[in-house]
Amino acid sequence: MSDVPVDRQGHPSPLIFHLGAAVLGYQSALTFAANPMDPEKVWQPELRDDALKIEPLDILRLTQTSVGRLRGMLSGLTKWQAHPYRRAVLEPDVVWSDGSSRLLDYGTCPEASDPYGPPILVIPSMINRAYILDLHNDSSLLRFLAGQGLRPLLLDWGEPSDVEFWFDLDSYVEKRVLPALDVARGMSEKPVGVLGYCMGGTLAAGVLAQRGEGVTAFATIGSPWDFDASTGVTAALQSVATAPKATQFLEEQGRVFGMVPTIFFQQMFAAINPMQAAVKFRKFNEMDQSSELARHFVAIEDWLADGVPLVTPTAKDLLVGWNINNATAKGSWRLLGQPVDVSAIRQPALCVCGKRDSITQLKVATALPDSIATARKLVPEAGHVGMIVGSKARESVWRPIADFFTEQL
Repeated sequence: MSDVPVDRQGHPSPLIFHLGAAVLGYQSALTFAANPMDPEKVWQPELRDDALKIEPLDILRLTQTSVGRLRGMLSGLTKWQAHPYRRAVLEPDVVWSDGSSRLLDYGTCPEASDPYGPPILVIPSMINRAYILDLHNDSSLLRFLAGQGLRPLLLDWGEPSDVEFWFDLDSYVEKRVLPALDVARGMSEKPVGVLGYCMGGTLAAGVLAQRGEGVTAFATIGSPWDFDASTGVTAALQSVATAPKATQFLEEQGRVFGMVPTIFFQQMFAAINPMQAAVKFRKFNEMDQSSELARHFVAIEDWLADGVPLVTPTAKDLLVGWNINNATAKGSWRLLGQPVDVSAIRQPALCVCGKRDSITQLKVATALPDSIATARKLVPEAGHVGMIVGSKARESVWRPIADFFTEQL
């Protein structure tokens, strides 16, 4: 998990989308400002009065500002692509592997205070690399948990190979999650916990609803459940995607590329917040490039650029079954031949749902703890990735997660 692409050229992917979105965004601002009385241009209520006061000189200033921001974005992109940082993290021991997947024992890392502490099986998302949970030595949820006397066991899915080519979610659960859970149970006589991030938490909830024996505590971070609760751009994207057309599209992607390629998911996430790249790279341009803040920014962007493809059957389960059909919240999701009913989960649970999460919006995430009688919610002022590697993640997310498992296990 220490290797990242050395060549950042062409990123963030799809680069043409990010550049085009920035140009279009600033161009739209100029168009609105140039004719504020146009009835077809609808202003936000809090901006309407100010819009009526716009004068020709303001248009010139706005044009200069827009050009300056575009230049700042481009300069920031160039600085990131040339930055010397490369991830160099010493991995913990691998205690189990099968195909492309591995189970990493963070009880063996130098930060661990008790190598024989209570095991916690950690299940990440499949769409991005697992090492966001161990980004670098100064930003690692897993090493923090290990330092609190717990024993995190990270299920690193890896990049699918020929072994996983036909895997659907059932296959991943049967051949990866359940064996990894068996390893966790067999490592000691201590109680076992399960922690899931993003869709890894959703998948873990399905597993525990049916196979929760030996698991004493369960936690999720940014895990979706009720996809129909999405709003804004996310809801708009869902509304234009019908299950048959989406299934056909994914199958065609699989036939052409072998799997559903990384760029498809990068484009999907980029569409949720089209101006995000313009804003964050302009801010990066203004940072001291030798600072820890800049290094942390580069580490996160490298991780975002280092995506993985999905095998077609799994992509259909996630994007059609979960996202479009909302099988999770509607009760039509079947796992290992049985319907998933998370109300059957009896373990104490903690579900962390980010108030500023645009990937798993708040109502999408809170539907999961609302469906589990033993669950409580934690709602930090953070986004999807910020809950894991943000400046306030240690106190707002990491420590409550550690305290929860320490108390329960």
